[in-house]
Amino acid sequence: MATPVPNDQLRFARETMPSRRHPGTEMGRTELAALVAQWIEKHDDKGRPHPFDAVHLGKLERGVVKRPNPLIRAALCALLGATEGELGFVAAPEAERVSQAASGRIATDATTLDAVAQVLASVRRLEDIAGAAEVLPTVRAQAALATQLAENARGNIRPEAVGLLSELEQYQGWLSIPLQRWDDSRKYLDRASVLALEADDPTRLSTALSFAAYRNLRRHNLRSADALNEAAARDERVNVGLRTYINFQRAELLAREDSRAEALARLREADKLTEQLPPPDELPDSGYWYVPSFFHGQRAFVLHALGDHHAARQLAREAVDLMPESWRDAEWAERRRALAELD
Repeated sequence: MATPVPNDQLRFARETMPSRRHPGTEMGRTELAALVAQWIEKHDDKGRPHPFDAVHLGKLERGVVKRPNPLIRAALCALLGATEGELGFVAAPEAERVSQAASGRIATDATTLDAVAQVLASVRRLEDIAGAAEVLPTVRAQAALATQLAENARGNIRPEAVGLLSELEQYQGWLSIPLQRWDDSRKYLDRASVLALEADDPTRLSTALSFAAYRNLRRHNLRSADALNEAAARDERVNVGLRTYINFQRAELLAREDSRAEALARLREADKLTEQLPPPDELPDSGYWYVPSFFHGQRAFVLHALGDHHAARQLAREAVDLMPESWRDAEWAERRRALAELD
């Protein structure tokens, strides 16, 4: 058995963090572990106590456990004000390679981009549990890193690097919506669209435009939302999950504009696409939520906009009941919960 390699980055981050219990001293393992357990309990959907303690933290610092689960990683990042890479939770060779590529010492390659994409995939799922405000600092740090990687990318790898940066900008735009940072969301989504065009990446462009349409729908700017949704639908190269989302979004917009016949026609098209969805394990990380229970909620929004409030409320309840437990209290599911609870 290989000898564990100590995670000196995590230990150093703890030892340079001032103690809250004993000002003027460094934070000890027991204190940090207690804060981690409290953070996790606060962000658990049922407020359940978590068994994380100084023994677990010691295993992380000694390298016995290399990469804890996403919630523990998020708690440590939030409490220590650092990224996963800065806390040593990216495999050492990968972290070194990413660092060298970001500084321009070596060329950005597919392995480097994949390391960043894996962190992004993990953070997306963490958002369902912890919320936008908790994951946004990590996403900002990843976007800054991706900017450097894109600047140092050459040849055929550059479109991939620019595409990944587009996705991170797009995600920042999405996270800004529940926080009601409307100007920020527009800025990020505009930049994401430009980068996706540069990368000739239809999925990332369509996603950014559909998120921008959603932003404007939430702002009751239906004309702009309609135009952005139409732009998102232009390229047919996107996956079926995203096409389904765009069609449901279009149906809701038409219903809100009192175009009932057109809304129903688009709703039928969206329902047909739902039948073509791949199994959940075949969905991309950028759209893992495109499953039938998610689209139940989208259909409920359309019915509500059409004035069928009873059916909309019933469908919203079914959508919430069918969703994975970790999604039910997510910020993005708030509209579903509100509709399900209407009198």
